[in-house]
Amino acid sequence: MGEVFFPGKPTTGEYDDFYEDYIGRMGDSNPLKCLRSDFKNQIELLDHSPGLDLDYAYDYGKWTLRQLIIHLIDCERVMSWRLLAAARKDPNSYPGYDYEWYAKITIDDARKWVELREEWKSVRKAVVTFSETLEEEQWRQFCTIDGKKLSARAILYIITGHVRTHFITIQNKYLP
Repeated sequence: MGEVFFPGKPTTGEYDDFYEDYIGRMGDSNPLKCLRSDFKNQIELLDHSPGLDLDYAYDYGKWTLRQLIIHLIDCERVMSWRLLAAARKDPNSYPGYDYEWYAKITIDDARKWVELREEWKSVRKAVVTFSETLEEEQWRQFCTIDGKKLSARAILYIITGHVRTHFITIQNKYLP
């Protein structure tokens, strides 16, 4: 693999304010590089955490670590589809997704870390592989979600920044 293309940081007109923190968390980092490097570090952190307790929730009403990891997988899967829609200039408008509803459904999920890790690796590999096929022009294309425009490059920043945001919580509140 040669030099990793840098799609450039999205401008405020390329995403809804809801995503500002995720995009801001990326700073000047190349999100294409971070898809690989951050993920490797995040997986290793969980792999090497003694006493990893997927059923632990740090407070009443908070998600368990398992629910949070499933949330990350679900969000990445949803955002990767949005990336496809934007890159292909899909003219349709799509509804948002209720991540709280999805998390509620996962309450009885009993998968082990190794199973979640493999699913997440698969989803991430698909995002990386697709992202590496996009041309410069495609990164500036948009899709419409909940009546709001979202650019392909903003989506890439959101995917990576979202996981970074939650990993701060994982490190500070879920791991021993």
